[in-house]
Amino acid sequence: MGASFEPAAEGRTSGGERGPRKGKLLGFSGAVALVIANTIGTGVFTTSGFALADLGEPAFVMLSWLMGGVYALAGVVIYSDLAAEFPESGGEYVFLRNTLHPALGSVAGWISLVAGFTTPIAVAALGAQLYLARAGGPGAPAPWVATLIVIGLGLLHAGAPAKGVVSQNLAVLIKICAIVVFIAFGAPEAGAAFAAAPPPSLETFPLLAFAGSLVWISYAYSGWNAAVYVTGDIDGGGRTVERALYSGTLLVISLYLGVSAVILYGAPPGQIRGVAESGALAALAIGGPRAEQALSALIAFALVTSASSMLLSGPRVYARMAHDGVLPAAFGRLDGDYPRFAILSQAAFSLIVIWSAGLRDLLEFAGVTLSLSAGAVVVGWLRHQMRRGRALDKLLELCAAIVFLSTTSGIMVSALIMRPASAIAAALLIGVGLLAYALGRPRANSVNQRA
Repeated sequence: MGASFEPAAEGRTSGGERGPRKGKLLGFSGAVALVIANTIGTGVFTTSGFALADLGEPAFVMLSWLMGGVYALAGVVIYSDLAAEFPESGGEYVFLRNTLHPALGSVAGWISLVAGFTTPIAVAALGAQLYLARAGGPGAPAPWVATLIVIGLGLLHAGAPAKGVVSQNLAVLIKICAIVVFIAFGAPEAGAAFAAAPPPSLETFPLLAFAGSLVWISYAYSGWNAAVYVTGDIDGGGRTVERALYSGTLLVISLYLGVSAVILYGAPPGQIRGVAESGALAALAIGGPRAEQALSALIAFALVTSASSMLLSGPRVYARMAHDGVLPAAFGRLDGDYPRFAILSQAAFSLIVIWSAGLRDLLEFAGVTLSLSAGAVVVGWLRHQMRRGRALDKLLELCAAIVFLSTTSGIMVSALIMRPASAIAAALLIGVGLLAYALGRPRANSVNQRA
């Protein structure tokens, strides 16, 4: 049986021997960096073009980005409360296991495995390859560059996790500075275009398409909850996680609104409508080929750091599940305090996805599935508070839950109508999670009895 992932007073080797005392892997700044790196990836540089094709007006797309930020903040309110009460690594798996049912915790764990980390890592690596080619890098027709990115990051986090965290924190700082420079560079032209644009007609506001665009937008914001997956590895536990979620998410919202405004108003709408490389095309329109290459390099860099952060977070969920007997014990085996086998397995799963699916299909599937999982967590929070008679005592959290569930409902309805394939794939993944729980229940019961 694998040891618990939460670092104890003393580390253990893979053979179970006690090692030297080790501190927590992340502090407050590292947790904030994890949130930012996990969130700022493919979405903000590719989603605006897809959303513009659905909504027709740049102003409507900006409204969807703002609504996505409110949606993310509502989630932060609920997740922060849960992280304070359940300060364990595991995220949705831990929350649903404790507030609804262990079976739903198992489903959430499988959603994290497939849609929460494996798919986004693949998306980030594929996007990095796409933008590296625009920056003058190798333009391989097959995803060989994406493959090398995932392999390199997997080996880094499995072999030298502490160095991986330090490198990631520095990379996030560089990324934030570069994005601010991009916003400042494009702001004059985007501001002039915004001032000259006629006001959109509310009579043409496409409500269903707006809800559908939140599938893309919610995926772009999906890293707002990153710190809850490694709560047990953060100095200060749930309270530090709460501060990190708020700080990271508010900064991301500000950056997203700035980047989206530059993309939507800095380039002719016809050039970016329905195009994945909308960020690079906006830079080309504003500053010419050199600006396009510089932004493409920045985007590729951002995507690599996003993949890196998810390779840090995801395996902690699997280690927690293995500790509870939901996944094979090998996923919970620790080398020191780090789940090396789970990290390498995560990289391998992402490589399979890289070679088997397209970028747009992956974005749609991840957006629908992750929204559904997060919505279930909010339902679990409501049930948990109502059973304790405390729901009305937490007015802010209650309002946030209503906003989050209302938005999630709109996303699910639009997905069923506009993107049925993604909804069907999400339903199949839920079925896999329930089946895995049923098959693994005897081992889970045995693990619990030993504990």
